[in-house]
Amino acid sequence: MTIVPLKKVSLLGVLDDKHAVLETVQAFGNLHLIPLSSAQKELEAVPSPTGQDAVNALRWLMDCPEQRRPVTRSEDFNTEAFVEKTLRNRIMIRETEDRIAWLQKRIASVKPWGEFSFAALQDVGDYRLWFYIVPKTKLGLIDPGKVTFETVHEDRYRAHVVVLSPDEPPSDAMPVPRSHIGEKSLSELQRELEDTEVVLEGLELDRRLLTAWRVLLAENLAAARDNSARQRAALETADDERVFVLQGWARADQLYEVEALAEDLGIAVYSEDPSESDAPPTLLENPARLAAGEDLVEFYQTPGYRDWDPSIIVYISFVLFFGMIMTDAGYGLILLGVLFLYRKRFQRSATSQRLLKMAMWLMASTAFFGVITGSYFGISPPPDSLLGYLKIMNLKEIETMMKLNITIGVSHIVLANTARCLHMTSWHERIQPIGWSIVALGGLATYLGNGTPVAHAGPIAIVLGLLAIGFFASNRPVNSLSSAGMRVFDGFAALARIVNMFSDILSYMRLFALGLAAASLAETINSLSGQLMHAVPGIGLLVALFVLVIGHAINIGLGIIAGCVHGLRLNVIEFFNWALTDEGKPFRPFKKEETGL
Repeated sequence: MTIVPLKKVSLLGVLDDKHAVLETVQAFGNLHLIPLSSAQKELEAVPSPTGQDAVNALRWLMDCPEQRRPVTRSEDFNTEAFVEKTLRNRIMIRETEDRIAWLQKRIASVKPWGEFSFAALQDVGDYRLWFYIVPKTKLGLIDPGKVTFETVHEDRYRAHVVVLSPDEPPSDAMPVPRSHIGEKSLSELQRELEDTEVVLEGLELDRRLLTAWRVLLAENLAAARDNSARQRAALETADDERVFVLQGWARADQLYEVEALAEDLGIAVYSEDPSESDAPPTLLENPARLAAGEDLVEFYQTPGYRDWDPSIIVYISFVLFFGMIMTDAGYGLILLGVLFLYRKRFQRSATSQRLLKMAMWLMASTAFFGVITGSYFGISPPPDSLLGYLKIMNLKEIETMMKLNITIGVSHIVLANTARCLHMTSWHERIQPIGWSIVALGGLATYLGNGTPVAHAGPIAIVLGLLAIGFFASNRPVNSLSSAGMRVFDGFAALARIVNMFSDILSYMRLFALGLAAASLAETINSLSGQLMHAVPGIGLLVALFVLVIGHAINIGLGIIAGCVHGLRLNVIEFFNWALTDEGKPFRPFKKEETGL
């Protein structure tokens, strides 16, 4: 695990060659550009690199259930026209689907009235038909002396009543508001529904035909974004009447490649180490099998360039914490099987492959802790069985689990301070993390010692650690009474973190609490399903199976959420609080996009 050393490189070339240089540097794809000029107004005029319409069109084609074989080359492909055609197809399909839904609803409301058509008003003496759906309990409220009506259809609860009247009956003449069924007959609505469904099929066929061009659209979209990125980079260079300067950060071990690139372009290059005033971006580099730790770290905070890389520690501890929270061998094994079955879906990118490996380790950790705690879908194995012998922990032994979780918390905090100490550059900066480690270990010894000599040494260690922290909290020179007072104030301010340490260590109790909650919920689900099976013979078995499957599915979902949220939180909140001193910005290379299709 390491933060890759960087060099600041400056490329100097003729202004007329700037566009070609930018295009070549973008193709090189290993420079993090440094803005050398403020051009906010000009940058606002640069088109957005996202191309939202094109993105929406591409997403519409990628979501199509059936896709044609892609066309990979075409000299006359017009991106703008194709995007417009695709988005028009999307609008028409959605409008047609809405029309079908409306027609189906209208047919359902008209069907009880039967097949009918309205005659011309002059043919029926200007009388109109008014339609009402009246509950049977309210039929007696209709006064035949006030309105002329006929019941045309009845079911168990309602009556469909037609009123004959030139004008709409007053509200007090009918017990319910009238129903609006429109002017079209049932057969007309059904014919229109059939025609509309045929139109929808044609539009869906058009969409499938359009998917043949999805790769070309993606490539042109990437090209448009690349062009926008070059326009932005061109506005952030330092330009003179004849020359320009392009500056960026490059990996120190790739400096020779930058120099070779400059030689090929016929431009000058100058490299230098970062100065104290520079704030280089952070580029993390870890072994491929542990690279997912970088994603976990950068999800919350990127370490500063002069700090250290906690990716591997975060990766391993996150896997362990996740397993302690879910802690069920059955859950872990079934999810491991699901990941194995769908492993091919994670082959599209390096990031998804890293996440797949991490997910498999998470499930393996869940299964491991499930075995040692004796939990298999909430069922504990018999003590004299093989699985019973493997059970070495009992989640219901509260005192033991509290001691274990406090020990884990202290160990994690001490590991954070130790790593921080090793990466400090001066002995003065190393004293504080050493002091906090001594305080944490002293507190743990006092808690676990239980009257032994170790317990008596605990308070002594706490006092010594706090004295070291308070005395070396500041390197402020003492040359007057006021500076001495400020030095004392700095010491007391540093000692105030004892409250943070106490609360951070107690935060690790969530590992025990969430693990116990998941195990207890699994047992409750099993007990409830068993009771249902015995309470209702026959169909009770189906109900019990339904409760069992749904209950454990919900418990698995809650376990995954809790494991991710709290397992990651203990790393990026409690651990980072003691491990890192600075927040940096990630290394973002100026490079061309890849479509990934």
